[in-house]
Amino acid sequence: MVTLRPMRHEDLVLVGRWLAAPHVARWYLAGSSLEAELDDIRVSLDGAQGTHMLVVLHDGEPVGWCQWYLCGVDPEWAAEVGAEPGDVGVDYAIGDAARVGAGVGTELISALVRLVREARPGCGIVADPDVQNAASRRVLEKNGFGLVTVKTMHSEPSDDPMAVYRLPPEGG
Repeated sequence: MVTLRPMRHEDLVLVGRWLAAPHVARWYLAGSSLEAELDDIRVSLDGAQGTHMLVVLHDGEPVGWCQWYLCGVDPEWAAEVGAEPGDVGVDYAIGDAARVGAGVGTELISALVRLVREARPGCGIVADPDVQNAASRRVLEKNGFGLVTVKTMHSEPSDDPMAVYRLPPEGG
């Protein structure tokens, strides 16, 4: 069973290990660096960006992390993904390679959608994995997200095309 808890500064050592793992670094460090990603997370933990950082637990063990934020905090990115007012963006990773391919990602997205919808009723939810990240795309699709577009995003650190997905508001 997947649960989410707020990330703490002491979790950064574990997140750093996950970011450096080849199956995560391939996606998260393309066009970026371990230091830059950890710095962004530190800023978010300090509350400066309005990003809610969470640790993903599977059967009580930390296995990854995720985050959610109002798309409007980054107007350039929001415009590129076609976010509607009030939409929430999400990012996520399974850091424990042994949990990849075992359904944990699908449970993670389900738990994250529930948490976001409790906090922001009526919001749409946007995610933009790398177009080549088939596993990430599958977990979104299994949770009802629809593909909006595939494009290179000027607001992303990588020139690789991103697959923009959106889960419409409940009842929408």
